[in-house]
Amino acid sequence: MKKSLLALALLGAFTASAFAEPSVTLYGRIDTGLVYTHKNLDNTAGSTDTFSMDSGVTTGSRWGLKGSEDIGNAKVGFVLESGFNSDDGTSGQNNRLFGREAQVNISGAYGTLYAGRLASIASDSGSIGYLGDVSAFPSAYGFVGNQQGSTGTAYGRYDNTLAYETPTFGGLQGAIMYSFKGDTQSNEDSIKNARENSGNADRYLAAGLRYKAGKAAVVLTGDMTMYGNAAGEQKANFYHDVDNGYSFILGGNYDFGVAKVFAKATYFDNQVNVLDSFGLITDARDGTDKTLNADGNAHALALKGWGAELSTAVPAFGGAFLGTVGYRDAKDVDNGSYKFKRWNAAVGYSYAFSKRTSVYAAAGYAQEKSNAQDRKASTAQAGFGLVHKF
Repeated sequence: MKKSLLALALLGAFTASAFAEPSVTLYGRIDTGLVYTHKNLDNTAGSTDTFSMDSGVTTGSRWGLKGSEDIGNAKVGFVLESGFNSDDGTSGQNNRLFGREAQVNISGAYGTLYAGRLASIASDSGSIGYLGDVSAFPSAYGFVGNQQGSTGTAYGRYDNTLAYETPTFGGLQGAIMYSFKGDTQSNEDSIKNARENSGNADRYLAAGLRYKAGKAAVVLTGDMTMYGNAAGEQKANFYHDVDNGYSFILGGNYDFGVAKVFAKATYFDNQVNVLDSFGLITDARDGTDKTLNADGNAHALALKGWGAELSTAVPAFGGAFLGTVGYRDAKDVDNGSYKFKRWNAAVGYSYAFSKRTSVYAAAGYAQEKSNAQDRKASTAQAGFGLVHKF
C-alpha cells in the first residue's frame, strides 16, 4: 500500500512538471557583418570609403527576458529586451538597459493590454509592430535597403506607453497605442524634463489594422506626434513651432509561390523625424533663417510628402533572394520650394543553416537630392554577415 501511494505521488509530481511551462525565457540574436560603404555628401568634405565591422546590419542585436503567468481567465506577461552593438559590446537605444522594449501585459479573450516602453505600431519591431508585412527588407538594412527611407514616419520606440491589441476576427486584427511622453532620455532638456501628458511633452498616438487570409496580407497604419510646445532653459523646445505631425502607410504582400511580393505607399505631413541618412535635411534646417525664431534658436524643419516601395523575396537554393526599390518625395511645410527627393535600390540573399543560424549578403545604392543647398548625396554599400539566435 505504501509503495502504491509513493508511486502515485511520484507519478503526480512527474506529470505536473511535464506539463508546466517555463515562467521566464531568455532569448536573443546577434547580427554581425562586414560592410563596405562609399559615401558622397556632395560638399566640401568630398567622398569617403570605409570598410567596417557593424552590428545589426539586417536585424538589431539584442537579448531579452519574457514570461507569462496564467491567472485563470487571463495571462499576465512581460518583455524586457535590451539592444546592444555586437561589434564593440556597447548598449543601444541611448544606453537604456532595456531600450528595445520594457513592458508588462495582460491578455485574455478580449485582447491584450500593454504598458511600458514599446516600438510603434507603425514600425516593423517589437510586440505590436505591423509593418513587417509591407517590405521584404527590415528597417535595419543599412542606408540602401532600409524600408524607412521611403516613408515619413520615425519607426520609433516610445516610453510611457499604453497599448491595446484586439483578438483576431476572421483574419482581421487591430491595435492602438498612446505615449504620455515619448522620450525620457532626450538630449534636449525641454523635452527630457517635460511633465508627462502635458502640452510641454512630446506625445505620440498610433493605430493599425491588418488582415491576413491565405497567401495575402494587408496593413494600414496611422500615427500622430504631438510636439511639445514649451521653451526650454538652454534652447527652445526644438518642435514648439511645429503643428502635430502625422503619417499613413498602406501596404501588404502576396505569396505567389515562386515569389512573395511586397508593396507599400505612404503620405506624411509636419514630420520632423524622417530618415535623414545624408544630413541634407539637417543642413537645410541649420542653414536657413526661416527655422530661427525670435529667440534666435533653431527649430525643426517639418516635411510633408509621399513615398512608395516595391520589394520581393524569391526562394532559391534553400534560401531567398531579396530585392527592393523605394522612393520618397518631401518638401518643407513652411516653404514648399525646399524639396528633398530620395530613392534607393538594393538586392540581397539570405540562407538559413538552421532555425538559429543564418548568413546574408546585400548590396545597394541610395541617393537624395536637396535644392535647399543644390546638393546630391549618395551612398553605395555592400556587405555580408551572420545572424545567430538563442
